[in-house]
Amino acid sequence: MIGREKSAYLFLSLLQSRTGSSVISRLGELPPETILKMSSGELAHKVKMTERAARAFDELKRSFDPQAILGNLSARGIDVLTLADEEFPERLREAPDPPPALFVAGGSGAMTDGISVAIVGSRKSSVSGEETARRLGRALGERGVCVVSGLALGIDAAAHRGALEARGPTIGVLGCGIDVVYPRKNRGLFDEVKRSGAVVSEYYLGEAPLAWRFPARNRIISGLCDVIVIVEAAEKSGALITARHALESGRDVWAVPGPIGAAECKGSNKLLSEGAGVIWDIQDFVDSVAPGRSGPLGLKPALRMRRYRRSCRKMRPPRYLASGSSRRK
Repeated sequence: MIGREKSAYLFLSLLQSRTGSSVISRLGELPPETILKMSSGELAHKVKMTERAARAFDELKRSFDPQAILGNLSARGIDVLTLADEEFPERLREAPDPPPALFVAGGSGAMTDGISVAIVGSRKSSVSGEETARRLGRALGERGVCVVSGLALGIDAAAHRGALEARGPTIGVLGCGIDVVYPRKNRGLFDEVKRSGAVVSEYYLGEAPLAWRFPARNRIISGLCDVIVIVEAAEKSGALITARHALESGRDVWAVPGPIGAAECKGSNKLLSEGAGVIWDIQDFVDSVAPGRSGPLGLKPALRMRRYRRSCRKMRPPRYLASGSSRRK
């Protein structure tokens, strides 16, 4: 039997996937479980809701059956963790605007064990950029560091493949339903990541890869990691959204320098000019974030990080609303 609080968070998750905006961030002190007892008019009185959101609320409330949802997920070997569950990843719980629910295909342990590093970048990446991402993923995987990325083409796919080569843990975060493979050509990679780590999404079964969902999922990539690395990002790359979310969450942001004037590196190079950590050497970076797996940071890297955090104060916070963006990463 599903508890009332978990049921409420599951309802909120389905509602947000229909409205394209965060409801949970506007609840304030309102207990989530009281929502299922309200009408759309009563809820609109408590939080700001558009007419579209109110209609979605009424439609969903009429058809909402949490037990059937759990049954459908279980039949496919998929778990769901909500903010009511102790197993919900603590890093993500503490991030701004966490998802009410996270659907998980694979093992949830990869989200809670040890250090996690996100590696993200452009879909239209160069050969050298993909090789760098793969080498980073492999070096981190060899240290047992979990590599988090978005299962997209280009840099994301290369980072996952590097971690898989090292037989290290890796997590793929989707911008569509937990059972939807996007892009389709990544089917093999999707299955490998699921076997070796986990594929996760805030979206229920069958949800399409709509454009606004990709910037929204970037906050989850950021929320699941301790450190984020940008490898090749253009000026308007979705990877920069991930970096801004990371800054807002107090995460450390690093970037790989690219050639001067290269369009695919303008965004990542700009991050460096604003104070992001510079990755000159892969082994040196890995030693900084996972020194011999004896702890999250050694003394020398900690000093380096403190200098970096001071410089990061110059960097602008995110300007992002999921419902208002049309970019995919």
